[in-house]
Amino acid sequence: MHKRWTLCMMTLLCTALVGCTHMGVKQNAGSAYDQVRDQFSTQQSYAFYGRTKLLTENSANANMVNFSGRKDGDAVYMKVKLSVPDEKRVDTLSLLHQGDKLYAKEGNDHNWKSVAPKNAALQQELNNWSPIFSFQQMDEMKKNVRTLPDENPNDDVEAIRITLDSAKLKTWLATQMREQTASAASIQSTPDFKHKPKLKLAMALSDGAWQKTHAKQAGPSIQSKAKPDVNEIVDQMNVEADYTIYYNKKSMLPTNLTMSIRSVYDLNNQRVHEHSQVETFLQNYGRVQPLPTPAERPTEG
Repeated sequence: MHKRWTLCMMTLLCTALVGCTHMGVKQNAGSAYDQVRDQFSTQQSYAFYGRTKLLTENSANANMVNFSGRKDGDAVYMKVKLSVPDEKRVDTLSLLHQGDKLYAKEGNDHNWKSVAPKNAALQQELNNWSPIFSFQQMDEMKKNVRTLPDENPNDDVEAIRITLDSAKLKTWLATQMREQTASAASIQSTPDFKHKPKLKLAMALSDGAWQKTHAKQAGPSIQSKAKPDVNEIVDQMNVEADYTIYYNKKSMLPTNLTMSIRSVYDLNNQRVHEHSQVETFLQNYGRVQPLPTPAERPTEG
């Protein structure tokens, strides 16, 4: 009897330990992130929409960029609305990525135009607001992951926060700025696309103004150069960013992502503190409207 009792207790103890181990895996923030990322990557179709807010010391500009789109198989469609407050207008850009081809149309244009691979500006715009790229960015740059307190224990939504590596962020920002500089020259020589990409990170939504500003500040040595010294600009910046992922704990699918970006940099002889937020909401997993079929007009842009 004593042996049976001991065996029974050992069995119960092992069961409890296994249960605790599974619970620990479930509650681990890194494991939760991996599950959400992997589950999201298997989805064949979904819709998304979002907005970008820019907060500086002297102003608060909400909805500077609004975007919406949907994924179906390997194709992604996106419409981006870019606010230009100084000119009191909104520019509209539609993008369609199918296979290895990218198509675009601006404003009220009904004709899709094939985008040449060298046009980094439009590819950058697609990546900036794509939830697919957001997860790629987190994978490449995540420094740590932590679980956030459950704001409403009665619902199925939980949250984790991913802090990005600042050094990797600055490297990525420098790449974006170089592409923006190159695209400015491309825009001048190509009439098909007038679009100037926004910077998602630091100097956000500056529409390339940093290029002229830096040349004025730096004096003749910089003005004489064909392009600004991007490394010099980025080196003096302080940049921090994190993603908050809200997800359904039953399906392990994300419901929305919020990227918070804080940066400090020199602009017009002032030290600017900037806080940007990119909010992305995901819905309609497994059921979306058909994507447009481009009757494209080729372009050399």
